[in-house]
Amino acid sequence: MSSLAAARADNFYYPPEWSPKKGGLNKFHGQHALRERARKLDQGILIIRFEMPFNIWCGGCNSMIAKGVRFNAEKKQVGNYYSTKIWSFTMKSPCCKQEIVIQTDPKNTEYVIISGAQRKTEDYDVEDAETLLLPADEERDKLADPMYKLEHQEEDLRKKKEAEPVLVRLQRLSDSRHSDDYALNRALRDRLRSQKKRVAEERKSARKMGLGVRLLPPSAEDATAAAYVKFASKFEKSRRDKRAAIKAASIFPESSSSTSKNKLDLALKRRNIKAGAASALMAGRVKPSSWQSTSSGSSRTAMPIMATRK
Repeated sequence: MSSLAAARADNFYYPPEWSPKKGGLNKFHGQHALRERARKLDQGILIIRFEMPFNIWCGGCNSMIAKGVRFNAEKKQVGNYYSTKIWSFTMKSPCCKQEIVIQTDPKNTEYVIISGAQRKTEDYDVEDAETLLLPADEERDKLADPMYKLEHQEEDLRKKKEAEPVLVRLQRLSDSRHSDDYALNRALRDRLRSQKKRVAEERKSARKMGLGVRLLPPSAEDATAAAYVKFASKFEKSRRDKRAAIKAASIFPESSSSTSKNKLDLALKRRNIKAGAASALMAGRVKPSSWQSTSSGSSRTAMPIMATRK
């Protein structure tokens, strides 16, 4: 973006026909400083970005809208709680364009859904969430009552005496552990040195094995997982080969099994003769003198006659 375009975008560009007598730039252009956000300002409505404060269910399509989703909402004042204003935010659901209205509740310091949606109820266990259980409104009102405090003062003192020895022991244990800072620092540095040494040894062994990452020390879980791994044995391989041969074979019986067996034996013999002659020829022990053609049936096979070199 050029400097002129940037100045126009930021509303800092003063055209040549502008003069100070015509007022500011907004008055000169006939627009509000908030631009489109103030198009309903005459009705007391301002367009803002509203962030959903909690999870809700849409009233139109029953879809969940998560906490933190932002909307372009119409903000307007609908009342007062003493001197605090009550604001209303009207927006449209992104799933079905359902109109949702949410108002502030200054008395209880929270937001309230007026129409168009329903708040998702989420209950948590205090122990699972690891939080403190806040006292209820009735308990808080009782604690503000001086007569209630006087009635339960004896019980509070008894609980304090029961918990005091435990607190004292915990305090003494904490003081004994943190009394010698030098010893704690030394122990920590020794542990870090041993850890660095172990990591260096693991990286060195990994480099020797040609690995780019270091291997962790063996554990019982790794040994158990490795024991369950099974590799294919020779027996399984032969069994798979036999099954593949059976599946590839024909399901019809052959007419003359003896003839086919003889043909197979003859072909194997011819292959062995040719292999032996070729090896002898390469070794230089024999030289080809002539080729004799032998015929059996309809097929012709050329058989070399070897002569011994003198």
